[in-house]
Amino acid sequence: MDLTEGVGESSSPPRSFASFNSYDVRNDVFNRLVESGHEQAISNPDFRDFLDSHFNRLPASYGLDVNMDRVEDVLLHHKLLALAKDPERRPVYHIRFLENLCTKADAIDDKQYINSLSPQSFDDGDSEKVVPLHKRQEIVHIPTHEVIFSTTDRPKLLSQLSALLSDIGLNIREAHVFSTTDGYSLSVFVVDGWPVEGSLLNPNVADFAMLWPGYRWFK
Repeated sequence: MDLTEGVGESSSPPRSFASFNSYDVRNDVFNRLVESGHEQAISNPDFRDFLDSHFNRLPASYGLDVNMDRVEDVLLHHKLLALAKDPERRPVYHIRFLENLCTKADAIDDKQYINSLSPQSFDDGDSEKVVPLHKRQEIVHIPTHEVIFSTTDRPKLLSQLSALLSDIGLNIREAHVFSTTDGYSLSVFVVDGWPVEGSLLNPNVADFAMLWPGYRWFK
């Protein structure tokens, strides 16, 4: 499990996303949104400033985690952080199906007992051996989901959220927590083991709230 916790202080200056070679992830995010025909990116002349403001609230590690194949996630993260400002809506969370991971699992066919003469036996009696039949590999599909939280920042938030997700039977594959400069947090988990039958592809947030009775502690 990959656990990463980003730390931000409300008094810290805006973060720089330019590396030693002057690469800035915000340029790529903006350009890809424009190329995809995103309405806001095309029609809003202040959209680039809007992106800069969002990235400047977050640590530089956030920029490294942006999936360039899903740059719209940046806008989702901004929306969740904005919703978290309302105490009545905290914690804000968003759940979605990501993909089915395929893995190979070894399976051994039933063993068959046969009577055979052992070549290393020093007596004349038959010895009974267990001879396994063919070993095969089965393809196992593991549905994975993304669970995103936004709430007020606090110490040890990553470990607390991780414990709560584990308590409802989810296996955490990745976890990242990013603190904003104004006292909020964005926590992104990739999990498997979604326990709600029939909700694997379209998990219901009401089901999630029901499964997680302790979530209101994070208001």
